[in-house]
Amino acid sequence: MSDPLSTSPITAPTLSTTAAAGGTGLAGTQDEFLKLFMAQLQNQDPLNPQDGAQMVAQLAQFSSVEQATESNQHLADLVAAQNSTASASLSGLVGRTCNAGAADFQLDRGGAVPPLQITSTTAMNGASVVITDSSGKEVRRLAIPPGATSTQIAWDGNTAAGAPAAPGSYHVAVDPGKTTGTITSQWHGRIDSVELAGGTTQLRMGGVLLAPGAIQTIGSTTPTTTTPSA
Repeated sequence: MSDPLSTSPITAPTLSTTAAAGGTGLAGTQDEFLKLFMAQLQNQDPLNPQDGAQMVAQLAQFSSVEQATESNQHLADLVAAQNSTASASLSGLVGRTCNAGAADFQLDRGGAVPPLQITSTTAMNGASVVITDSSGKEVRRLAIPPGATSTQIAWDGNTAAGAPAAPGSYHVAVDPGKTTGTITSQWHGRIDSVELAGGTTQLRMGGVLLAPGAIQTIGSTTPTTTTPSA
């Protein structure tokens, strides 16, 4: 004959930080925890009740998870607000003529590719601008006039075969050739817009997109010239 007072004790729920990772997940976990906790109290064995210290530990564990999740959410909100503020501050660059370090860039055919300002501490000899794609394959090589210490090189956006280069990621560098001095290269042009897409912020300079950190000098605002209609 079974003991009418004997019941099977309910195992205490185990909390995981993964289940409480999101705001909605936390709410669901909290409701489930409270239901299980109350069921545990109502159905515990009267002759062998649940240890009070263990119950307190369960409540403390849940409270810690809840506080950690709320802290993470607050930090995420703070980061989002800071990113929004930083992006808004970049709008002050729109319309200004800037120089940006020439290295990695995005080509998207949104306009003409700006010229590259090339400077050297000594006269350049056999130097050239080399443009490679994301795989490192050379797309175009542009010769730099020998004897120059400062010049602008224009890339028409075409490959060596004369076909338009596909939109995507590229890298520009300078092959010094026989030049003994230090050569630097910069994009030179007007910032047309701030592009916010895919969780990244980029500055449009003609047909290329640059990282904000690439900006090295900021000039005056470039006036927009309009031609009156006849």
